[in-house]
Amino acid sequence: MRGLAAAIMLQGHVFESWVRPQDRTGEWFWLSQFLGGLPAPVFLFLVGVSLAMVLDRMRSRGATRLELAARVARRGAWILALAYAFRIEQWLVWYPDSRWSDVFRVDTLNCIAVCTLAIGFFSVLFAARLANLVAMSTAAIAVVALTPFLYPLRGDVHPLLLSYINGGGEISYFSLIPWVSFALTGIALGYALIEARERHMERRFLTWVAVFGIACYSAGTLMSYFPIFEYGFFDYSVTSPHFFLFRIGLILLILYGGYMWSQRRGRENWSPLQTIGRASLLVYWLHIEIVYGRAFPHYSRALDFARAAQHLLWLGPAMLVIAVIWNRPPWRRQSTPEARASTMLPSMAGSDSGK
Repeated sequence: MRGLAAAIMLQGHVFESWVRPQDRTGEWFWLSQFLGGLPAPVFLFLVGVSLAMVLDRMRSRGATRLELAARVARRGAWILALAYAFRIEQWLVWYPDSRWSDVFRVDTLNCIAVCTLAIGFFSVLFAARLANLVAMSTAAIAVVALTPFLYPLRGDVHPLLLSYINGGGEISYFSLIPWVSFALTGIALGYALIEARERHMERRFLTWVAVFGIACYSAGTLMSYFPIFEYGFFDYSVTSPHFFLFRIGLILLILYGGYMWSQRRGRENWSPLQTIGRASLLVYWLHIEIVYGRAFPHYSRALDFARAAQHLLWLGPAMLVIAVIWNRPPWRRQSTPEARASTMLPSMAGSDSGK
């Protein structure tokens, strides 16, 4: 799922950055940008699933709440540090075209960091899986329902803090409200998945996840036809509960598809998507430099859709090669089956990168 999200993100940014204005009204461009809106929710959802796995494993080994909180703090702080490191690097490399204020823009990595801290500390309060499942699900429903009222709130709060809480009026920011709802849904599903696996009901559980995903997708689509759901500060792609249901429905269906794909014959073979997924943080950083940076400034909003698509034919494989090198550097010798198997472990279950 991480690899698929990274691939979708790559094409979305290429077309958004390089396609000329007169080609931005076609159906293909619309489809590209619609799909391009999925990676951030997918990454946040997987942050929740990953955190449920990490914390549950630590609890099974007898970890205290203080140890759990420390793990969450290290994980979230590391991602936040990377977010600012990337921004500072971009400011230096893109100078004088860059702006210092952009360093403090709340983007996807910043959101992943604060969501990790928020849902992680919240989860530490509950010892049992069922309690976590109920608490996280309730919190997700509350955030989705109250977002149209919480999003426009201001008050006497420092602008930087407010930008993390609800964007401070910046629609393009990835703030805690409403984006934490995807992470809360992910951590709730993560605890439910662990419980289903222990009861040897994983396949049945994920089948019901797919059914629930179809129901969410259908409900989100139908709600668009009823003005009663357009309450508070309404922005369809940011604050509306029906668009959340629409997206979470797609994510659950992707989850089911990923599970079924992992059950196929030949699942142990090398996978490009798994390779990119394990190096998704590096892919994120490098492709931003290539697509939005100084590597190809003459491409910026200058290509027709077909020419921009052609550039994916080299950019996608280039990111894959870099991911292969990153995952299996020549100095890392893997002589034992155990060492080789370690690279097949899902990075979302143990990585501190979040993306």
